[in-house]
Amino acid sequence: MNLRLFFALLLVCLSALPTQAGSILRDDGVHTEDWFKNLSFLELEEDLREALDAGKTGLVIVFEQPGCGACRRLHEVNFQDPETRDFVSKHFDVLVLNMYGDNLVTNFDGEEMREGAFNERLRINFSPTTVFFGPGGEEVFRIPGYLAPRFYLAAFKYVVDGGPGKGILFPRWLRQQRDAPAAAGAGPAS
Repeated sequence: MNLRLFFALLLVCLSALPTQAGSILRDDGVHTEDWFKNLSFLELEEDLREALDAGKTGLVIVFEQPGCGACRRLHEVNFQDPETRDFVSKHFDVLVLNMYGDNLVTNFDGEEMREGAFNERLRINFSPTTVFFGPGGEEVFRIPGYLAPRFYLAAFKYVVDGGPGKGILFPRWLRQQRDAPAAAGAGPAS
């Protein structure tokens, strides 16, 4: 086969492949996704209200910092998983804040402050940290640091299931989810 023809066919085949959404590196050095809530004035009460009005469980803020390898992995691995992407986008609006950033954020109390000050107020110590906010701007749950994809997705399911509000600790909820199929198939005890 002619080498030119081979490369032309290869180019046609590669261009026909579907493109996968990837993480976007923002100007401030943190990552985001095209399906996140990237058009926001960072007025958190309004962002939360929009999520709730859309029938979602709440608002999630992922706190990151430039150069964070675990943050990059969260975007390259966890958020590229179709099941995670579909579940999270169905149930939550997601924002990314720079832990040390200077963008103005209006918190749930109406107070305006820089991203870094908001980070300090919430006592975020690791990046990435994923924080879930429910009605009234109350923190429902947080994931400090990076979690493997299946546990990260499970944390979102835990919040949707109401685990934090029921007083069920995340590890216990995970065990219950793991054991539920076995218990359902066991039949009545004799």
